[in-house]
Amino acid sequence: MFPQIPLLPGFSVSSYFLTISIGVIVSVLWFIRRAEAQHLARVTAIDLSLTVLIGGFIGARLLHILWEEPEFYRLDPLAIVQVWNGGFVYLGGVVGAFIAAVVFCKIKMEAFWYWADVATPSISLSYAIGRLACFMNGCCYGKITNVPWAIFMHSGPRHPTQLYASAWEFVLLGVLWSLRGRFKTSGMMFNTWLLVHCIGRIVMEACRADPRGHLILGVSLGIAMSVVLMAWATFNIVASRLQS
Repeated sequence: MFPQIPLLPGFSVSSYFLTISIGVIVSVLWFIRRAEAQHLARVTAIDLSLTVLIGGFIGARLLHILWEEPEFYRLDPLAIVQVWNGGFVYLGGVVGAFIAAVVFCKIKMEAFWYWADVATPSISLSYAIGRLACFMNGCCYGKITNVPWAIFMHSGPRHPTQLYASAWEFVLLGVLWSLRGRFKTSGMMFNTWLLVHCIGRIVMEACRADPRGHLILGVSLGIAMSVVLMAWATFNIVASRLQS
């Protein structure tokens, strides 16, 4: 773990904050470039990016605060704004970003699913980089294990669940990118990404040991949300195929 990165004598920055920031900047720039390559308005891409970032940030933070650690934040309300220490639920960010994007496209009368497909590679890249930030920060850690690739973290050898998730996402991104010309229906790339992403999330969640709030029917919130989103993505894919 490298929670702090020294830059100058006596001055360091949060590795989590720095890595997340780099991931967001690179992903947004890629999204804008892809939008321009498909002759979409640059200003719309920028406005949509900002809207989605705000919605995703709020959704990811709120779900962590209200579900995973409500007692901690009740006793220390100031910690709510200390976002540089981590504390986000990615799937909460997906939901928040999705709602923000839908509202934006509705107001601007833009084709939501078309924009979602343009954004999919950037979304995948930002998640892959984000999990590297989790690894450096030491959050989202795995269960104790004796596998050869175990990482010593939090007083024991553990599954590097953050690296599992990052590796899965980079592979998924590569596959989606290689197949990008084969997605003929709007929304197909996004829903395919969401489906496969959630499968990887379930695998990672099964190996995690960090506190994630109380269980839902014996599983974590991440697994429960992944199952729901998988079902929704599958429905969208099937419906799209039947209409084409």
